[in-house]
Amino acid sequence: MNTALNELEHLSLGVMAQVLLHTEALPLQAWRNAEQINAALGTAARHAWVVRRWLAALTRVGILRENGEQLGWPAPPLDPQVGELPRLYAELGFPANMARLHTQVIECLPDLLRDQFTLTHLLMLGGDPVKVLGAYQHNHFTAAINHALAERAQPISASDGLLRVLELGGGARCTTDAVLTALQAREKDYRFTDISSLFTGAAQRQLRLEPGMQFALLDLNRSFSDQGIAPRSQDLVIAGNVLHNARDLPYCLGQIRTCLGDGGTLLFSESIADNPAMLTFMHLLLSPPFDAPLRTSDEAFMAPDAWRLALQAAGFELLEVWPAASEPLAAAGQRVFHARGVRA
Repeated sequence: MNTALNELEHLSLGVMAQVLLHTEALPLQAWRNAEQINAALGTAARHAWVVRRWLAALTRVGILRENGEQLGWPAPPLDPQVGELPRLYAELGFPANMARLHTQVIECLPDLLRDQFTLTHLLMLGGDPVKVLGAYQHNHFTAAINHALAERAQPISASDGLLRVLELGGGARCTTDAVLTALQAREKDYRFTDISSLFTGAAQRQLRLEPGMQFALLDLNRSFSDQGIAPRSQDLVIAGNVLHNARDLPYCLGQIRTCLGDGGTLLFSESIADNPAMLTFMHLLLSPPFDAPLRTSDEAFMAPDAWRLALQAAGFELLEVWPAASEPLAAAGQRVFHARGVRA
């Protein structure tokens, strides 16, 4: 798997280089800074951070060279072998439609960056968006992450025998399904939430007969108590690859801490670094909406040490980060974080 992952990353770096070169955002003999490159490409302001992450990734591996704030090509970059995507995605355990969709996105990248149309529009053309986004998470690495998170949920105790679970950003239910399987023998009150009724509606249709299930909209950036989540009402909060969407992470973690009693558990999964393949694909969904403020940082993801500090500041103790950096599964850049609320 790791060989295929490395090949996919190199291919995606080649895609970035190809876009910059073929649009003449950065011609072969030119030296330009990030602002000039975005201007030449015609990047929409909300997507400018994506191109800056491209430049950082290309510089890190030596495809681009720095000269002060300016960047240039030390040698002509090789064209990426986009036709290899179906093989690579298959080896990584993704459904076949993900390779087709990524190929479409690559063909349209300049137009997507210019906001001539959106990735959401392209996803809708690919069929049911819940199924499309679910396919993005159906791979060997994410399956292992969700299984590990679910294993850690299984032994969580509840004072009265009824385990109260709040899932944030449940989306296409990939984390949900793993956790519900692990908790199938437990008496539970499980509240599935998401910011979009598209996902809560789909979850309700699929899980309406599951004992103890509730479904509700919830915005990470608003008061949880104003959205029906009472203080100290939960034993376990689950968040599968969603906390990076919080506009104000300290506030969001504070809301999670407030809804848990002392000793309550937070289990979440997150990427800890850029993924070149996703920078040419799904990371476009991380750009702010048209009517929202621009991102304050180009960094979409945080390293484990930064998570430890953020959790500590919010009243949590970080008990475990899995997998360890030395384990093969760590290559995908995803981690499970296991934290416990501590007494203030």
